[in-house]
Amino acid sequence: MKAGLLRRRLAAALGAAMRNREAEAIALVADRTKATAVALAGVADDAEVELAELDMPTRAVASVLGYHPEHVRRLIRSGRLHARRVGGDYRVRVDDLWPLIDARHGQPGRRRPQQPR
Repeated sequence: MKAGLLRRRLAAALGAAMRNREAEAIALVADRTKATAVALAGVADDAEVELAELDMPTRAVASVLGYHPEHVRRLIRSGRLHARRVGGDYRVRVDDLWPLIDARHGQPGRRRPQQPR
């Protein structure tokens, strides 16, 4: 999919959520849109992107989640956030952020995603 098309779809999804007027739906779509848009930063509109392969560095993940970068690194080292090591930093796929983003909009008091046992 072309990056420009993906950006237009993100804008349309956010617009649809805004018309829905349900606070939780708007917040969830806004957080998912933000994560994907940050991963697309610097990518040309005509560039071909694979949604499952979009990733971002630790600092960008921290910005999306509203955490300090060191907290993101702790989440990675503890296994609560999947990442791969590239050079001296980690890269996190956007798809791996969904459980953390979804947990924010789930039931109160249940912020951490369940770990498989």
